[in-house]
Amino acid sequence: MRLTMWRAVALAGMLTLTAMPALAQDAAVDQGIDLANLDLAADPAADFNQFVNGGWMDAAEIRADRSSTSSFQELSDETLQLMMGLLDEKADDPSLDPASDQAKAVAYYAQGMDLETRNRLGVEPITPELARIAALESLDDLWVYQQDSMWDGIGGYLPIGPSPDLKDSNTYALYLGTGGYGLPNQDYYTDPAVGTPEIIEAYLVANTKMLEFAGYGPDEARAQAEAVLELERQLVDVSWTREEEQDISNFYNPMTLAELADAAPYMDWAAYFAAMGLEGHEQVIVTDPNYLTELPAILAATDIETIKAALTLRAMWGSAADLSDEIGETAFDFGGRVLSGLEQRSPLEERVYRNVEGQLGFALGKLYVDEKFSPEAKEEMLVIADDVIDAFRVRLENNTWMTPETKAKAIAKLDKIGVQVGYPDTWETYEDVAIGDNYYATGLNSYRHALKKSIEDSKKPVDRNEWGMLPQTVNAYYSSQKNQIVFPAAFLQAPYFDPEADPAVNYGAIGYVIGHELTHGFDKQGSQFDADGNLVTWWTEEDQAAFDALNEELVAQYSAIEVAPGLFVNGELSIGENTADLGGVQIAWDALQARLARDGVELGEADGVLEAPFTPAELFYLSAGTVWRNKTRPEALVTQVNTDSHAPSMVRVAQPLRNHEPFFEVIGVEEGDPLWLAPEERVVIW
Repeated sequence: MRLTMWRAVALAGMLTLTAMPALAQDAAVDQGIDLANLDLAADPAADFNQFVNGGWMDAAEIRADRSSTSSFQELSDETLQLMMGLLDEKADDPSLDPASDQAKAVAYYAQGMDLETRNRLGVEPITPELARIAALESLDDLWVYQQDSMWDGIGGYLPIGPSPDLKDSNTYALYLGTGGYGLPNQDYYTDPAVGTPEIIEAYLVANTKMLEFAGYGPDEARAQAEAVLELERQLVDVSWTREEEQDISNFYNPMTLAELADAAPYMDWAAYFAAMGLEGHEQVIVTDPNYLTELPAILAATDIETIKAALTLRAMWGSAADLSDEIGETAFDFGGRVLSGLEQRSPLEERVYRNVEGQLGFALGKLYVDEKFSPEAKEEMLVIADDVIDAFRVRLENNTWMTPETKAKAIAKLDKIGVQVGYPDTWETYEDVAIGDNYYATGLNSYRHALKKSIEDSKKPVDRNEWGMLPQTVNAYYSSQKNQIVFPAAFLQAPYFDPEADPAVNYGAIGYVIGHELTHGFDKQGSQFDADGNLVTWWTEEDQAAFDALNEELVAQYSAIEVAPGLFVNGELSIGENTADLGGVQIAWDALQARLARDGVELGEADGVLEAPFTPAELFYLSAGTVWRNKTRPEALVTQVNTDSHAPSMVRVAQPLRNHEPFFEVIGVEEGDPLWLAPEERVVIW
C-alpha cells in the first residue's frame, strides 16, 4: 500500500426475555443494558461470552464485504453513514468556500465516485512511476532511484522518515526502515502452517495479474511473480523475526552519517538526504542493522528484472484502490477473499470515503465535531478518566512485587500521562493539497503533503498535542513516546459511553477502555519508556525479573486457549494487548467502587443469579463483556491469530475477567464450572 505517515447448562429458573416482567425489562433498559443482546438461557459460569453477547451474535450479520462485525464496527458504520451524508450535503452547499479543505474533500470524493473515468484510465495514472522503475538497468540505478522513490509513495528498499526519537521524545529522529515483502508478515514465508500452499498460490496469481496490468506478458508475469516471492523470502531471512520484533529496543540502533556510510557504502546517503529535504540531521536510527548490511548481496545476486518487478508490484498494490475497478477487484481477491474470507467488496461510496478520510481526515473531522460532539460528553468522560487514573495510582501504591524505587518511578509516569478527549487543540490543514487531474493524482498530492509536513516538522520540537487518530474514528490509543491516551469524539457514544446510563455501565465499558490504554504504558513494550516517553531503563533488575516472570505466566495462560480445532492463541504475539485487557478491567473496577462511594451508592450483593434490575457490580461485568464483542469469519479468525496483536474477541470477553477475583462471586462461578480459574493460576500484573 502507499506509504503512510506515521488494534452449556441453563441456569435453573432463569427467565427468558419474553417471559421477563415488563418492569424488570424497563429497569434494565434504564440502566443502559439492552437485554435483547443477552442470551439469558446460557449459563454465564460456562460461557460468559454467550450469556452477555449471545442475543447480539444471533442477530448480527457479517456483511459480504466484511470479515467480521463488532460493536466497534456498528458504531463505525453509523459514523460512516453520517459522514457520507455530510459530504453529500456539502456538495450541494453553495456557501461552501471552494478553497476550503472541506471543498477539497468533496472534490476528491467526486473523483473517486467517477468510476467510469477511473476504468477508462486504467493503469495510466501511475505510468510515470512505472516508467521510472522500468528504466532501471543496474543496482547503481536502483540506489539513485531510492533517493526520491518515497515521493512516489513506494519507498524502495530503504525507506526513511522522521518520528520522535525513542530516547528523546521531545525531538525527532530519522528512522531507516526495511522493505521487501508483500504477505502479511514473516510467518507467511517461514511457516507452511501459516503461509499454506493455497495462500502462496493465490498470492502468486494476484501478483501475476498485477504485473499483467502493468504491461507484462502472461508468461513473463508468472515467472517474475515466482522470482519476486523468492526474493522476498531471502529478505525475510535476514530481517527481525516476529519474536524479536516484540522488543522495541531492537529497533533503536543509532548511526552517524559516517558510520552509516561505512556500514552501507553502496548508498549515496548525502544525496538521499538532499532529495528528501532532510539536511541537518546528524544521525539515523537503523531499525534492522542485519538487513542493512545483507541487502546489497541479496540484490546483487538477483536479476535486475526481478527487482524491477518487485518495485512494480509495490506500485500496483499501493495504488490499486485508486485505479480501475478491475485492478481493485484483483487486490480484493487476495487480500479480501483469500486472507479474510470476504464475499464481496465494500460499496464504492464507502471505499472512496475511507480513502478520502485517509488523506484529508481532519477536514472531515471538523465536519463531524461540529455536527455530533457534545461538550457534556467530554466533561463526563474526563471525570471517569480521572477516577481510573486515581484507581491505578492506588494499585501502584499497593503493588506487592515492585521495589519502592521502581514503584516511585511508575507512579511518576502515571502522573504525567496526558488525556486527550474529542479532537485536537490545533487542526491539521491541507492548503497545499491540490486536486489533481484524476483520483490517483489527488491522493498522491495528499500523500506528498503529509510526507513534506513530516519532514518540516522533524526540524522542530515534537508537538506533543498532535493527534495520531481522527476525531471521527471509533477507537482509542496510548502513545508511548508522548505518554498520552487519546479518545476521539466518535468513540464516546453508546455502547462505550452514555451519559444517561448507570455509572457502572460506563465504568465497565469506557472505564475499562481507559484502563486498557493506561496499562499499555506499563505493558511489555510501553514499560520500556519513562515518564517523558523516552526509551530508557527505569527498572531495577529485581523488578524487571519479576515483571518478566508475570508476563511469561500470562503468555502461557493465553497460549493454552484453543479458539478453533488446532488453532491456539499466540500468547507471545498478543501479550501487550492481553496485559492491557487484564489491567484495564481491574483498574476500572476499582474506579467504579470509588465513584459509587463518592455518590453514596452500594456496589450490591452478589448472589450468582443475574436478573434485571442488575446491581452495579453485575452491570460492570455485563458492560465489560460487551466491549470486545465480535463475530468473525473462520478464515479471518485464522489470519487474526497469525497476524494480530489482539487475541480473538471470544477470548478477550472472558479471559481478563477470569483473572479478576470479584468476577467469580458476582457472576456465580464456582470450582468445577468451565470458567473457573484456580486462584493460584490467576495473574495480576497491574
